[in-house]
Order: sequence, then C-alpha cells, then structure tokens
Amino acid sequence: MNNLTKTVLVTGAAGFLGTPVSDKLRAAGYRVVTTDRVGRPDLLGDLADKKFTESLPPVDMVVHCAAVQYVSADLPFFRRKSYFARDNIVATENLVERYRSELDYFLQIGTSMMYDQTGLTEYAIDSPQKGVGVYSKSKLAAVRIAETIDAPLGIMVPCIIGGPGREGLFRNFVTTIAKFGFAIRPGTGKFQTHMVHVNDAADLVVLLVQQKATGLYNAAGPYPLSINQWIEAIKSELGVDKVRIIPIPYPLIAFGAWLTRYRFIAKEQALMLGQAHVLSTKESHAKGWQPAHSNERIARDIANYVVGNN
Repeated sequence: MNNLTKTVLVTGAAGFLGTPVSDKLRAAGYRVVTTDRVGRPDLLGDLADKKFTESLPPVDMVVHCAAVQYVSADLPFFRRKSYFARDNIVATENLVERYRSELDYFLQIGTSMMYDQTGLTEYAIDSPQKGVGVYSKSKLAAVRIAETIDAPLGIMVPCIIGGPGREGLFRNFVTTIAKFGFAIRPGTGKFQTHMVHVNDAADLVVLLVQQKATGLYNAAGPYPLSINQWIEAIKSELGVDKVRIIPIPYPLIAFGAWLTRYRFIAKEQALMLGQAHVLSTKESHAKGWQPAHSNERIARDIANYVVGNN
C-alpha cells in the first residue's frame, strides 16, 4: 500500500511544528487531514471537547502535535496546572480513546523536559524521565496515555524547537544587542543547550511516519551552543563590533522564579539556565535523519527574523 492510499491526521496543524509537518507529509504523498482549535484546518475544534474528538473521521495514522506550552498565546497567568492538564492531558486521552484500536501508527510529540533534569552530560532515550514543572508533567502524562493505544507507537522528543517565528529568549538578546550594544545574560551563560530547527523536526516526523518507527527518538540540531555562544553568533550576524554583557546571577534568577511561583520564568526554564541540556540523537540518525541546520545557524536565522520584524 503506497502513501497515496494512507490518510494521516495531524493535530495542532496550525501550530509552529504542525504546519510544516502537514506540508511535508503531503509532499511525501500522504493524504493529510488537519485539525486545530485555531486557524483554518480541515476540522476546526478542540480535542479536549470529547464530542468533537468523537466526531473525527477514520484515518490510518495520527501525528499528535497539538499541545499548549509556555509560549502559547493564551497562556494564563494563574491556574496553569489546569490549563496544561486540559489541553495536553485530556486532549490526548480523548484522541487515544477515539482511535484506540483503529490505527496503523500513532506518533506522539513529547518534550526533552520530560527527562529528569539531573545535569547529565547528555540525555539519551533511556535516561530517567520526570516532569519538573506543570508543562513537562503534562507532556509526560500525555506520553503515558499514548503508550496505552493499541497501535504501533512512536514518540518524538524534541529539544527547544527554533526557527524564524519562534524567538523566545532570543528576542531580548537581539533587540538589546542591535539597538544598544549590550546583552542581559542570565547566569554564567556557559552551559550548552540544544535546539532543533522546526523544519528539521518536521523532517524527522515524516521519516518516523514512513517507517512506522516505534520507541523514542530525540530531535536536536548539530553542535549545541551556550548562551555566551548565542550572544557571539547574534553579534556576528548583526555586524555589531562589541557587546557589553550585563550578568544576572543564577541564584537570584532561581530565587526570583520560585518567589513568583514560576509565573515569569517557568521551572523548566529556570533549570535550563543553570545546567546543560543536550540530547543524544543516535537513534534518529540511524533512521536516516540528517538535520540541515546547526544550532548556530538557527540562532543567526532567528536574529535576522527578529531584526526584520521589529
């Protein structure tokens, strides 16, 4: 049976990852049905609404990209635990129940923050898992729910997904470097942190779908960078001669995050500022995945995007 006879449902298809995943699956010859609660998908609705999820059509495969996170536009200031539980856990429960025994393949998108953040040199697919904040706990719970489905299951575990349109911490760096020649650096800035370009992450999704690959697959681009190296890459890309660094001690950041109940800096984000966050991707490479964007290239591309959209 060739790809043209296979129908793939992509959830969260209007999102940062879901959009290129949908496009690349179509380009690979699949029939793609999209759903999201925003945008213009084929099926507009909320997966946390059981009636909507029960109305989803029969398909051969599901790629479950839908999730809310700390960069979601509707992230509330309070009641975040229930927010993440509804949109990440309940939505996955409904989706798995709808397709429990009907699929050829189910691909769940996780997060690298599901790994127990203990300061390992790198996190491999067999590293211990433990959510530390409300977001990562909800994503880990969603993975556990996906593991109950009666179908071959793959789990893609991306680190920070970057690229034009997802600037995160880079916006402040780029703006202050470009306009004023300084950067406010959280912590020592010496710990390496992995990113993956959104298009590379989408390429891995397609490979896993094509091979119906089961198990965990980490997604991270080549050559992780530290915050200090991010600043140097941005400085070089923008043609700035000199950047003055204004450091904020990490203990102050950690205490402030705790004191404000992780409203301004999430628990996961605070941890990543104080230790390395690097993933082993050997299983993904063994499937034929070759990411095209290094971490430095991602940083430079985001810098250009931010400057062009200020």
